[in-house]
Amino acid sequence: MSDRLHSVPADEGAAWDDLRVSANMMHIDSSQFGESPDFVQILTNTERGPSYSGLFAYRFSVAEGKKSLIQNGHFQAQLPHSYREGSDIEPHVHIRLDPLDGAAAGQNLLLEFEYSWVNLFERRPESSTIISINYRVSEEDLSNDNILVSFGPISKPDARISSMLTCRFSRIHFNPDRDKDFWTPKGLTNDTFVGNMIFMEFDFHYQKDNLGSSSLYTK
Repeated sequence: MSDRLHSVPADEGAAWDDLRVSANMMHIDSSQFGESPDFVQILTNTERGPSYSGLFAYRFSVAEGKKSLIQNGHFQAQLPHSYREGSDIEPHVHIRLDPLDGAAAGQNLLLEFEYSWVNLFERRPESSTIISINYRVSEEDLSNDNILVSFGPISKPDARISSMLTCRFSRIHFNPDRDKDFWTPKGLTNDTFVGNMIFMEFDFHYQKDNLGSSSLYTK
């Protein structure tokens, strides 16, 4: 296992599992300062060639020649009945990096996760929560596949089964000269990775304490 991954034990009597959001469960869009990720061919069969084979995925592009580029994916997910109520969950994304000329270890991705987390019949929140991170590309990342990038644990002490997460995942290259206060780097480095990021899946590590619940809406 990579030494860049978290090692977090489950609480006593619980085990970790993945709440999965595949690419076809995500809505892709453009924004005022961005463009939609493209659905592109990422791998072909060496014997048949690209005309008779191919695997496709969403490509979050490098911002070459652009002052700003924000690319978004939106999705919802529900905590299952096996969820250990009140425990933290860990949002993370599985990606692949396709380097271009000039790509190098030490360059940074600037990624963002925005969410709300609401129980059944809970009052809607007044604001979302945003987590922005830099992922420093390693030498191995330039050739490896299925890279996991974590946004760290998030908490909702009163979280219950069937609580809903409404989410946005983004790759961001911002224009530091643009006089806008809607986005602040907060000490992070701008996206400097010279290459494309291929989205594979977004997941939430969550703790489960049984196979389900004893009733329809409560544990």
